[in-house]
Amino acid sequence: MYEFCTNYAKQLQAAIERAVKPTVAICVTKLTAMETDTAEQISQLRRRVDEIVAFLANGLGDDMGTDKNHIQLKKMANKLLHEPTMRLREGGIERGEIDDVVRDIEMKLVRQISGGV
Repeated sequence: MYEFCTNYAKQLQAAIERAVKPTVAICVTKLTAMETDTAEQISQLRRRVDEIVAFLANGLGDDMGTDKNHIQLKKMANKLLHEPTMRLREGGIERGEIDDVVRDIEMKLVRQISGGV
């Protein structure tokens, strides 16, 4: 019986190491991000990309929010924003890297237009 309890305790400890500790680490990272200006950085990132989408759509002669090209550009921008937004929330992007992210998204949107939206 003692051996069974010892094995069970070891298995329980291993499960905690694999499941609980990484989850706690993720939560701590997210809480830390909330205490910083992460939300403001995400808002700025989205606002800058929205401005790019509006500029590109306007260059195509589209009315904001109603034209098919503008809607497609907005959808693509939202998809491109997902990964950097998640990285910002996890603390994986520094403030200085946001300009690079915006430029990268802008280049991808321009390439999409060039290839035909």
